[in-house]
Amino acid sequence: MRRDTFCALGGFPNQPLMEDIELSKRLKAHSPPACLRQKVISSGRRWDEFGAWPTIRLMWRLRYRYWRGVSATQLAKEYRDAR
Repeated sequence: MRRDTFCALGGFPNQPLMEDIELSKRLKAHSPPACLRQKVISSGRRWDEFGAWPTIRLMWRLRYRYWRGVSATQLAKEYRDAR
């Protein structure tokens, strides 16, 4: 996203988890998503340590609970404790 759009949307929300989901909701209200050819590289530590399916289940469970109104602070604690 462009810097001016990021600033206009208030930047990243000040929360310990799900800040990307919250920013995505703001962006979606601002304009439709665009698919780009560039790739993003991120750490796979959790995937490597806990396995793909357990990590997928954890992420979807956290997302669902966030959608249902559980606080990002509570979800961040659960995310850290998920081992």
